[in-house]
Amino acid sequence: MNIKRIFGGDRRTALIKKNIVGSLLIKGWSCIVQFLIVPLSLQCLTKYEYGIWLTINSILMGIDAIDVGLGNGLRNRLAEAMALDNRDMARQQVSTTFFMLVMIIVPLILLLTVALMFVDCNKLMNVDPSLVHDMRGILIASIAIMGSTFIFKFIGNMYMGLQLPAVNNMLVVLGQTVSLAILYMISLFGKSDLMMVAVAFTAAPLCVYILAYPISFCGKYKFLAPSLKYFDKHSLRVLLSLGVKFFVIQISGLILFMSSNIVISHVLNPAEVTPYQIAYRYFGIMSMLFAIIASPLWSATTDAYTIGDWKWINRMMRKMNYLLVCFLFISVAMVAFASIFYHLWVGDKVDVSLQLSILMAVYTFGLVVSNCYSSILFGIGKIRLMMRMAVIEVIAFIPVQFYVCREFGVYGLVTVLILVTVITGYVNYLQFKKISTNTAKGIWNM
Repeated sequence: MNIKRIFGGDRRTALIKKNIVGSLLIKGWSCIVQFLIVPLSLQCLTKYEYGIWLTINSILMGIDAIDVGLGNGLRNRLAEAMALDNRDMARQQVSTTFFMLVMIIVPLILLLTVALMFVDCNKLMNVDPSLVHDMRGILIASIAIMGSTFIFKFIGNMYMGLQLPAVNNMLVVLGQTVSLAILYMISLFGKSDLMMVAVAFTAAPLCVYILAYPISFCGKYKFLAPSLKYFDKHSLRVLLSLGVKFFVIQISGLILFMSSNIVISHVLNPAEVTPYQIAYRYFGIMSMLFAIIASPLWSATTDAYTIGDWKWINRMMRKMNYLLVCFLFISVAMVAFASIFYHLWVGDKVDVSLQLSILMAVYTFGLVVSNCYSSILFGIGKIRLMMRMAVIEVIAFIPVQFYVCREFGVYGLVTVLILVTVITGYVNYLQFKKISTNTAKGIWNM
């Protein structure tokens, strides 16, 4: 086997290939960790408590996006600076992002903590206080730790801007692995509660990122180390201009995901969140595999777009379309083996119907198609249309989801998610075609 031929090609393509292979290995371990965490969590918690934790976790994912899009803004702007070989500009982007995250996240954590002191958290989460103790404390601890983690997650965005998403993936997987180890230790004691599990899940990634900070900025990338001297107001305006658009798209997607868990918990009951999440995580393997490929493509596209290399962008898009056909067959195969996998994974503790598996497969494949085109659009910064579409979808979806969940259960809710995803995917496809053929005008070119 000729290794040079496999990883050959132009600089940009070769780097993508290396990151894909590295990410596949890292994500392979991530899959093992994620699947081990579920039965271990069910061993530490009751099905009722686990459903609550899944709902809390979806809320924490919302906090994960409250950076006004600065993380993804950094990813694009840093890739541009490196393409132009401008190290001062690169350090300005990193420094400005880091200190702005501190100024945003710390007050937000304090605000949410104070707000929770005046809220009936048991009622908010539809929790029976006799089954789960200190719901307020669990929420405050989880939000505080997760918020702190996000400040340091800019390190991962920095590596993605450097076209090294495999390093970012490694940091994420290390956090998951430490969580698994702590969770296993908790299970050995035979007595655990939701607070212990919540802290295990949230504190481990924070420790990994804190350790990654000196390792990242005392070696090869010392020239990118955050410094107040490099905090730049002009860079902030540019980052925020692009970042706000990313933020709206991110938060809209998370609202769709988070609200689904919350609606199921409220309209049905917390226990019903578990089969929904089991199916979501199983078919999420397909999304994860595609993300491994699409992630390096994003920043590589920024690099190509900055120097006007549209020939490379169009060539990569043709290859991605062939890949979508492969993922269609993967989704069909995953449905065929779903029941066997569920049994091996969680045994008889959770029952996931074939109908839910089919609907989740369709929804996940729709996400893959949509993300195929959005990755390119993200890379070239043409995202205003996506931003507006995201807002419209959330406004239309929120009132509908309560009705469909009440009338048709989880199946109705996933069906609506499929409809939203199909619309988004088609618009993304249409916008890319217009931009790539130089026929985009107005909102299609913004």
